[in-house]
Amino acid sequence: ALAEELLVPADRVHLKPSHLTFESAAALPLAGLTAFRALTYQGNCQPGEKVLITGFGGGVAQFAAQFAIGLQAEVHVSSSSEDKIQKALGLGVKAGFNYKNENWTDQALEQAGGFDLIIDGAAGDSLNDLIKVANPGGRIVFYGATLGNPGKLEARRIFWNQLKIMGSTMGSDQDFEQMLAFVNEKSIEPIVDQVFSFEKAVEAFDRMKAGKQMGKIVLKP
Repeated sequence: ALAEELLVPADRVHLKPSHLTFESAAALPLAGLTAFRALTYQGNCQPGEKVLITGFGGGVAQFAAQFAIGLQAEVHVSSSSEDKIQKALGLGVKAGFNYKNENWTDQALEQAGGFDLIIDGAAGDSLNDLIKVANPGGRIVFYGATLGNPGKLEARRIFWNQLKIMGSTMGSDQDFEQMLAFVNEKSIEPIVDQVFSFEKAVEAFDRMKAGKQMGKIVLKP
């Protein structure tokens, strides 16, 4: 997709939200759609619910946090970066937890009392931590598995607390249209980490690989 010109069917084109620059709008489609579907269609996020967004700093996570705030949920995040947690707090997130701390789940339970909905992109063995902090009847939606498959799964916690664990990815045409309408209604602004020229595309990918970004990286012809 890194081309100066592309041919696409006309029904794939939508109006840019008027409050966004072209660079900000370029950061929206895939990450925004993935977050919106995970949060609304699969997660059924409701006003007043306690929501945890893991790995804040990545594109999908930052959209999920902003969307959840727009839905009037009580939003918390986790990250390995204190700077990223501070950025989240500046957006209106209630609290953040550094998942590098061994006792982060105890801290989360003490401060939030558990979560009704958790949006995760890592999976792996950390899924058991999410099961631990989920409220009875809670939902865990994961859209990625950057940590791979879990080595074990605490099945008893899942059925005893009647948890729902769901997978989600991208979204439908209807999801996309609803996401755009929501972005317009709430004037949501994608967090753009940095804009690179095509000539510096390798630098952009290196930055993403190193996990240094806060939000989306945009390439501009």
